[in-house]
Amino acid sequence: MTLNIRNEEADALARELARIDGTTITEAVISALRETIDNRVRQETPRETAQRILAKRGLAFKPDRRSLPAGAYHDLDHNFGDDD
Repeated sequence: MTLNIRNEEADALARELARIDGTTITEAVISALRETIDNRVRQETPRETAQRILAKRGLAFKPDRRSLPAGAYHDLDHNFGDDD
């Protein structure tokens, strides 16, 4: 199977990664694609990020905690500073 990318920047980046890793261009591309896919699949949700930060400090959300409805943020997003 062949992957042929005709882009100077892509070629330069693949060659640079191969040089840094001491691998072939093909191995560098495979490695970069795997890392990118893995990172995107493992991305934290904002709630997971908050839980991780709290846990580092020995804290946690209350077990019965409920999320605010989306409408609760409406006033924060609209007409901020408008006294009317």
